[in-house]
Amino acid sequence: MHIVNVLVSMHEKYGGPPKATVGLGNEMQQLGNQVSYWTTASEEDRSILHARGTDTRIFNRSWPLSWYRSPELIKELRREISSIDMLHLQEVWSHPQLAASRIARHSDTPYVITPHGEFEPWRVRNSFVKHLKKKIYLSLAGRSMLRYAACVHAIAPNEVKGIRETGYKGAITLIPNGVDIASYVNLPAPSIADRRWPQLANRRVVLFLSRLSREKGLEQLIPAWASLTARNNYDDAILVIAGPDDRGYRAEVDCLVEKHGATSNVLLTGMVQGNEKLALVSRANIYTLPSYSEGFSMSILEALAASKPVLITPGCNFPEVAECGAGFCVEPESSLLMEAFERLLDMTDEDRAGMGERGRQLVEKEYAWDVLARKMLTVYHNILEGRDIPLHPQPIVAG
Repeated sequence: MHIVNVLVSMHEKYGGPPKATVGLGNEMQQLGNQVSYWTTASEEDRSILHARGTDTRIFNRSWPLSWYRSPELIKELRREISSIDMLHLQEVWSHPQLAASRIARHSDTPYVITPHGEFEPWRVRNSFVKHLKKKIYLSLAGRSMLRYAACVHAIAPNEVKGIRETGYKGAITLIPNGVDIASYVNLPAPSIADRRWPQLANRRVVLFLSRLSREKGLEQLIPAWASLTARNNYDDAILVIAGPDDRGYRAEVDCLVEKHGATSNVLLTGMVQGNEKLALVSRANIYTLPSYSEGFSMSILEALAASKPVLITPGCNFPEVAECGAGFCVEPESSLLMEAFERLLDMTDEDRAGMGERGRQLVEKEYAWDVLARKMLTVYHNILEGRDIPLHPQPIVAG
């Protein structure tokens, strides 16, 4: 099967969607399918994307850049659409996906849409301007894009409700993101992180590894952390906030750290990749993501694969963490976060290791890419063969 994924970007600074798309696609490729990624890029991103080693087609962006408009991509897709069996549109709101959906309809090529959490209810409720823009977009063009999709792919149960609230009445399948477990078996030595960031030496490390954006709950996390580490028995602990800035929110985070007097107990590293990122994960004693809203967080999966206990919130859409004893799930309120950190830091190393091991067992059983890719292939085959699309697909039998 020839599968083409259309994305606005493959750069890691765009968070989970590129990583999830490639994770799923790599496994499909291993199962004998031809998988490629069609994306737009700025000039500065091109060299990074060319080094990925995947079958990536990179197209220039044109004005308006914020819509990721790419006449080049659309022209090439029109030329090649007859050779494509399945078009998979990653995200909803940009020009490449909208134009690709129209080309697919005119050529009778089926397409699947993965919104990557964009219809998650919190995001709709808590950004009036964005909500208004999206409502206008849906009424003008997006609703027909959804209507003619062969299937919409949700990555978390909560997202299914949000998709239905757009008025979409077609098939939905629920397949979460996964993780490359092998990448977290032999992590770099924790001392590598200490050498890179000397502030970490001889300290207990709590790691936040995600984009710095408003929905991540940092305005609750930072005061919680400041209150906790003001106590003598926790002043050796340090919160590492690692991730790219999203639309200038880093400046607000810096102000929060200074306002709450936490500069000696918080380290902001900026975006980390490759071995630096793995070294930080290895060095962490605890991982946290106190989000108000997530699609389905790749960084939580990675922390669990690395056997780290985690502290998350209901908005992360990952109740299994608390259910299996791999960490705590509390509301994103400073007082509750502080209490949960206190419990985790007061545990013995052995108890935290037990939490981490339960988390690793969870991802090995439920979130390995090979199983998830075979579930998506079931969806693709059902579409091509005219069968119903299951909400919970079974993995296709390999071979």
